[in-house]
Amino acid sequence: MSNRERASLGFDDEGTQDQIDLEELAGATEQPKPTAEQQKALVTEGAKHGFVSREPKKRRRVSPYTAQFGGKCREGMKALFQDIGEHLGCYDTETLEKAILALIEKEGLQDKAIGKQYKALVK
Repeated sequence: MSNRERASLGFDDEGTQDQIDLEELAGATEQPKPTAEQQKALVTEGAKHGFVSREPKKRRRVSPYTAQFGGKCREGMKALFQDIGEHLGCYDTETLEKAILALIEKEGLQDKAIGKQYKALVK
């Protein structure tokens, strides 16, 4: 160890112009919270400038079905499928079943083996 002293960082220097008055900061009052109308205006204005809400979106229900179907689809098709299910008020699996039924009915397969198989599965 040497006997040399460290150079000052300038925090102890008296007469500096940039000192912070802690009492002034401690006495700071809180800003009033915006009203619901002001909050809505802020969100609208923010959306115009590309800012999106960090609030969680409506949580989708969890499906009670256990068998998995891992098909691939085009970009955006999954979101469209989920929007249809949300509009119908049912799970994704129920939406898929309704789509399969609509396809069976459209193709006239109700009385054939495929139609009978569908009916047996959804009892």
